[in-house]
Amino acid sequence: MKRALILSGGGARGAFQVGVMKYLSEINWTPDLICGTSVGAINAVAYGSGMSINDMTRLWQTYRRKKMYRVTLPILLRSLKSRKRFSPMSDTRPLKKLLESHLNIEALRTSKPEIIISTLNMITGQLAYFNQHAIKIKHIMAASAIPGLFGWQYIDNVPYWDAGLMVNTPIAPALKLEAKEIIVVLHSPVGAFNTREPRSPMEVAELVFEHFLIGSYTNSLPDSSWQINPDAHCHKTPLPNSPQLQLAAKGTRILTVAPARMLGLRSLLNFSLRQANTLIDEGYNNARMQLKPNLQN
Repeated sequence: MKRALILSGGGARGAFQVGVMKYLSEINWTPDLICGTSVGAINAVAYGSGMSINDMTRLWQTYRRKKMYRVTLPILLRSLKSRKRFSPMSDTRPLKKLLESHLNIEALRTSKPEIIISTLNMITGQLAYFNQHAIKIKHIMAASAIPGLFGWQYIDNVPYWDAGLMVNTPIAPALKLEAKEIIVVLHSPVGAFNTREPRSPMEVAELVFEHFLIGSYTNSLPDSSWQINPDAHCHKTPLPNSPQLQLAAKGTRILTVAPARMLGLRSLLNFSLRQANTLIDEGYNNARMQLKPNLQN
């Protein structure tokens, strides 16, 4: 396998990925594998089912939150009052309807790039990666089932939900399949850029959440520091795009695209046209600036 594209979870921040994919399409960088978590799973399946980048862009520009999930007072009260049986805080039937009407699952079966989405088995805590030969609408709903807000989904009588809890940036399949060039799309600048110290409780909360988003990716990166200098008193994980990472990857080039700014906690569920357009543009421009020097080498 030559090229892999990794799409992180991040709710409404997923519009950023469409901008990145638009740039990659323009420079004819075509992936052999696309692996996604949560909203990254939805974008991955959309691409694999034959949807063009322009169609994906229009989709993000057309549908607002109420076309994906509904939070009403009766639903919220039922969720808060439930004691014997969990009730999610939102109704996700609109999302299911949207996926059914826009995704061509039959076309997905013959997708040229392999499509892999991640889910989390609620009972065992195991990660489950499904490819395009297994993926159905229920798998996509499971992959995007934000715990608490969305209801979990049953696959073969087993409950699954969003794997972003454990693997928000699913690079492991690309590494195991020995992809030679991997582009990772992050939804946070943390891990890709230096950040300043937080100045308020809200900034502390935001930084904690951003560390949560990036944590699984940081821990999944190849790291040879323990072998190179086993007697060192401090070992640090490699930074994305760092020379240390490229040496540790042993022939696999790992490139990262990330927002250059903190997007804020509200961005996660902000499906407004304004944010969609902003993030699509930022995804395109950040991909051009961050990838162009490396892809030309």
